[in-house]
Amino acid sequence: MGKQIFGGTRNRRKSFVSRLANVDTGGGVVSVLNPEGVEILITEVVLVVETVATVACSVSVGVAANGTTLSGTLITALDVNAATGRFDNINDVGASGGRDRSCGATQYITASVSAGASAGLAGQLIVNYVV
Repeated sequence: MGKQIFGGTRNRRKSFVSRLANVDTGGGVVSVLNPEGVEILITEVVLVVETVATVACSVSVGVAANGTTLSGTLITALDVNAATGRFDNINDVGASGGRDRSCGATQYITASVSAGASAGLAGQLIVNYVV
């Protein structure tokens, strides 16, 4: 089997973890510039809810052109007031989320409040990707 190439380099699996913030604007929960500076393939995101939001709240996670844009290309409108736990873009995609999303060299991975308010929400976002 031949070597697979993506973005001009050999596949290297990587990940990063970012703590969730309680900011209700686009990209306010998490906003991370593509850490590689070249196109990457996001294979999995895991939203770990350690403490639920104190009021009704849903969060969307996706790839965006900037760090202040709501995007739901990975997880769409996940209820983060209902329960703690691990939620991902494989089993908990929502209406328009999904697997294996490209993220350009200057794009961001954002988690944003899509409805409600994030007060009290605590946890982390784990992003697994291939360079």
